[in-house]
Amino acid sequence: MKNVHIKGETGIYLTPEIKLNAKTGICEIIGESYLENTVAFYAPIIRWITEYSQQEISHPLIFNFRLTYFNTSSSKAILEILLLLKSLENQGISIGINWYYPDDDFDLLAEAEDFIDDSEIEFNLIPYKLDY
Repeated sequence: MKNVHIKGETGIYLTPEIKLNAKTGICEIIGESYLENTVAFYAPIIRWITEYSQQEISHPLIFNFRLTYFNTSSSKAILEILLLLKSLENQGISIGINWYYPDDDFDLLAEAEDFIDDSEIEFNLIPYKLDY
C-alpha cells in the first residue's frame, strides 16, 4: 500500500495538505479546506482508509486534524471520514483522533465538539498558539 501526500494549495479555492502514511498509520489533514468539488477531493482519502483497514494492522490508525478553516461541504466530507473511522473502531481497529485548534478559535472547537457528537467517536482536543 502506498503513502498519499497531497500538497495544500491556495488560490480561488483552498485545499488542505493531506499526509497518509501506510507504514505508521499516522494521517494528517492540515490547513484550509474551501473546495469547489469536495467529494472528488476527499474520495481518495476515504478509499485509502478503506484499503488500509483491510490489511493486517499492528498499530493504531491516528488522524491529526489541524484545520484552520473549512466550508460546509468540507465539513460533510470530514464527518464522512469520522464516521468511517468510527465504523473501523467498531470492528476492533484502534483509532486515535487529534483535533488541533487555535486556542483563540472557539468556532473550530465547537465544530470539533459537534463532530464528536455526530460521529460518536472520541477526540483529543488540543489547543495551540497560532503564529500570525
